[in-house]
Amino acid sequence: QGESDNRNQQKMEMKVWDPDNPLTDRQIDQFLVVARAVGTFARALDCSSSIRQPSLHMSAAAASRDITLFHAMDTLQRNGYDLAKAMSTLVPQGGPVLCRDEMEEWSASEAMLFEEALEKYGKDFNDIRQDFLPWKSLASIVQFYYMWKTTDRYIQQVR
Repeated sequence: QGESDNRNQQKMEMKVWDPDNPLTDRQIDQFLVVARAVGTFARALDCSSSIRQPSLHMSAAAASRDITLFHAMDTLQRNGYDLAKAMSTLVPQGGPVLCRDEMEEWSASEAMLFEEALEKYGKDFNDIRQDFLPWKSLASIVQFYYMWKTTDRYIQQVR
């Protein structure tokens, strides 16, 4: 106390969730269900999503991924765990908030190219990028790989 803090504040950790919040587990679970429904609805309204995720089933699956849940939990925390405020943040005046992750940013043909490249080069992401997906960043390819490993396509490839 009384000493100056010379640390770079932008590099400091930020609290993103308070486990001692006033909500019950049931209220949080209910909010997450609503957030998934909002995510599915947002995808139904978004033309570019319907091209990449053609069925309601695929849209619902996309809405259930971590990015939607992380956004929902962040929304709760930023709104002081006030469910009404958090709900209105999920669905503002202009329509529902659409959260996308790396899986949704790739087209089906790009995913197939990735799988082909993975067979050829293994996990050499630099070569995959150079020879198959030069328009994608290395970070995007690596992130896609780890999300792709959680899909049915990956399980089929392993078999």
